[in-house]
Amino acid sequence: MFKTFRISYRLKGTYRVNTIIYALKHIPVVKHLLPNSLYKHYGLKVFANIVSVLWEMVSIFLGKILYFTLMFMLPLEWFGHMNTSSFLQLLFFLSIIGAFLNTGIFEPTKDKYYAVILMKMDGRQFVLSQYLYTLLRHCVGLLPCLFYLSIELQYPIWFVGVLTVAIVGLKLIVAVYRLNDFKKNHRVRTENNNSPCVIAFCIICLLLGYGLIFLNIVMPISILIGVFIASACLSIWGMIYIFKYPCYHTFSYQLLKGVSTLINMNTQDLVNDSYRKMMTMDTQIMSHKTGFEYFNELFMKRHKKILWRAAKRQAYIVLAATVLLIVVMLHADISLKVNIYKVLTTYLPYFVFFMYLMNTTKSVTQAMFINCDHSMLTYTFYRIPKNILKLFQIRLREMIKINLLPTVILGGGYGIVLIIGGGFHQLPYALIAFVSLISMSVFFSTHYLILYYLLQPYNAHTEMKNPVYSIIVSLTYVICFAFTKLSLPIFSFGIICIVFCVCYCIIACILVYKKAGDTFKIHH
Repeated sequence: MFKTFRISYRLKGTYRVNTIIYALKHIPVVKHLLPNSLYKHYGLKVFANIVSVLWEMVSIFLGKILYFTLMFMLPLEWFGHMNTSSFLQLLFFLSIIGAFLNTGIFEPTKDKYYAVILMKMDGRQFVLSQYLYTLLRHCVGLLPCLFYLSIELQYPIWFVGVLTVAIVGLKLIVAVYRLNDFKKNHRVRTENNNSPCVIAFCIICLLLGYGLIFLNIVMPISILIGVFIASACLSIWGMIYIFKYPCYHTFSYQLLKGVSTLINMNTQDLVNDSYRKMMTMDTQIMSHKTGFEYFNELFMKRHKKILWRAAKRQAYIVLAATVLLIVVMLHADISLKVNIYKVLTTYLPYFVFFMYLMNTTKSVTQAMFINCDHSMLTYTFYRIPKNILKLFQIRLREMIKINLLPTVILGGGYGIVLIIGGGFHQLPYALIAFVSLISMSVFFSTHYLILYYLLQPYNAHTEMKNPVYSIIVSLTYVICFAFTKLSLPIFSFGIICIVFCVCYCIIACILVYKKAGDTFKIHH
């Protein structure tokens, strides 16, 4: 089994090494210094292998740290329930969701297809070795997070091991259920093809996890400890079943039978098809405008599903959450009002990350290229600087309008709750918070559209081939997430935020005017 794992790990490592070398060869300036023979250069392959191993180690911990920070620490602090009982109750419900949606054994991937179908590796040894490694990754990633929380929440150190084994036990229980279902019914439910019942069950667990804590309903700690100990004990039974299961080879072929289609069909084609299916093909759609305004309005009308659906859903969710919070504030006691008020007056920087998540411009630019610019950039008139600038201005206006829909509701709700908590003398701060949220929305709308025009990342096959674009997008995420660690007064942060967003947008638009004529083109 170890030999099988070593071969499969080297196979996965080869993908990563070639991906790293490919990325290096597409970085401006650097790409001209690197020859095509780079793929067989031993020294560089060693370096890429080291980077691959380091990334594997970082990914084990980074994902868990982000998960525990966003899903546990921030919500529990927000609700004022940073204690052992609330944490264990939330951990139980979220671990059940993870057991169904992140099993590791039911994920059809290309490396599994290559190993089992093409290389004819033993299905049982391959599945077991990969699954055990996945469980080991979970354990190693969980330990430091649970250990830190044991110090923060002051539960016994020995219970860290119980929790780790218990979470793995929940995954094993679900795996046993699904493997047994395949044995009886020859039916495989992949992680990407969960039944509606499973999805509904996961949503219920999510609502119970946060809803019960919000309503101050927490199970006794003795019951929670008993549940996790029972789950840890069941993990032994689950592991025995996993090792004795006789149908891995048949299961592997059934799981991977659809992957051959992905191998022969470019993954980007699937993305393109999904965008094209979301485009309205109604020939009755017309516009009374002229020029690029006419061109843009037709695009907007035919892409309503992509452009407005996400914004409207966000608006409904934000409106519901805002109304709920206002009702809570109106009926809450003084202490709860004061706590919520303090959070709102110091945690405005957190909304930078929230606005980053809400903004849809990045996905819309991909639709723009696939369904419009991919064809139009082949015409010379479309690449004339004044035409580029004109269409950029129109698109920026429309993207700002779309992203402002949920933002206005969020900003208005933020101001109302602030006034309820602190009185009408908080009106200036509410206005600053409102304007700063609007500025953030405009900033992200401008930012992604600017990147699209200055770094146009797609080639003629609509594949993303510009590593600089990917690096900047990743850095944007990291910087925005870093704002969740800041707590600054509304007035100082709001003013700085507004000034920065205005200056950034002005400079960015000037760069488009100066450079987009050379950069907005199809790359080969």
